Parts: sequence; C-alpha cells; structure tokens
Amino acid sequence: METRRLLLFDIDGTVLLCRGRGIRAMHRTIERLFGTPAIENRVLPMGKTDPILFEEVGASHGVSPEQLWAQPEMLYATYLEVLSESLREPGACEPKPGAEMLLAALAGRPDVVLGLVTGNLERAARLKLAAVGLDHYFMDGAFGSDGRRRSDLVGLALERFAARERLRFEPRRVWVIGDTPDDVASGRAHGTRTLAVATGGFGREELERCGPDAVLDSLVDTVGVVDILCNAN
Repeated sequence: METRRLLLFDIDGTVLLCRGRGIRAMHRTIERLFGTPAIENRVLPMGKTDPILFEEVGASHGVSPEQLWAQPEMLYATYLEVLSESLREPGACEPKPGAEMLLAALAGRPDVVLGLVTGNLERAARLKLAAVGLDHYFMDGAFGSDGRRRSDLVGLALERFAARERLRFEPRRVWVIGDTPDDVASGRAHGTRTLAVATGGFGREELERCGPDAVLDSLVDTVGVVDILCNAN
C-alpha cells in the first residue's frame, strides 16, 4: 500500500510514565557491580539513550566509562534484572492519558505502521511497555541498545521498517512522536514530520521553539491526534 504511514513513538514521557525507575535501577546496578555509592544523584534522562545515561550515572558514582564498559553484557544483564524487579511493584508504571486509546485506534488502520524509536535498551523498552499492557502494539523499532545517538536510531528504524514492510516510506509519511527537543531534532535530521507532546519534562513553549510540525498538550483527543498523523498531506 503506497500510502502507508510509519509512526515512530518514543516511550518514556510520551506513552508511559515509570516515575524514574529506569534511572534508579541504573544507580542500583552500579552500586551492585562496583560497590560505590552515588556522589551526585542528579542525572536528567530526558531525550538521552541508555548508553549515555549509564555513563552519566557511572560518573555520579565515580566510575569511569572504561570501567563501566569493561563488561557490558554483565552491566546490561544486571540492569535488566533490577529494572524487572522494580517494574513488578504495584503501580510502577502507568500509560500517559490517551495513549492506549490512540494506539488502539492507530493499530486498527491498514494505512498505519507503528514503531518505536527510544533510548531504552530494547529489553528495557519491552519490560516497560509490558508493565502497562502496550507492548503488543509495537513489533519493531530502534533502541538504545542499537546506538548512542537518537538521530541515528531514527535512520535505523527507517531502514528496518523499509525491509520489514518491503516499502520505502517517504519522509513526509513518517512521523516521530516524542516529548523532548531531542525527539524533534532526530526526526528533522531525517526529513520526517514530528509531533511533540508536552507530557514529559518540557513545556509547550519549549517544544514549539524546536520547530516540530505539530505540538499537543497531551494525547487525549484521539480523533484529533489521528487526524494530524494520518490526514496531513
């Protein structure tokens, strides 16, 4: 179908909220592996990929990148174990208002392909989405386990979905949907359209200054959001 649209969603702050559990799991992972308490706990996650966040969290514990990445498999395995435990706590995560209804509406359209572009490791992304019952909406995407730069992840997602669907998606028929200026910049770097939602750590005015194609306060208006994503020329 030549008119299909590819919609690439961010996770944290856009479709769900896990109340900082990812960052706290990274801190506990560093403490467990290196035995060092945090010197400085203020690490801001918005728009960053997990590899970058691990380095910032590691630095807050006095752990160098060389030490951190000496055994990446152990680092990631421990983090996913700690995160999984945290996400089993009652009320650990919740979907953002309107997210579930929007995804259900989009998933029912034959002209839409849903995907992910997130800084989370792929397994971490799946754990978070499963915690709020949204994992079944997304078959593929690009993740922090694929690369450090969010703009690179958008390019990788385009390649993966082109191969998967046997269809080259024109940039004007691709939307990157997220809650940070980095989400907007990553889409613009590849000529896609961008929808910024003020549901995370950035207000509407901050997001508007980044030049997205559309800005919304939330995803609550299902009909209106679907109209923006599916009917723009």
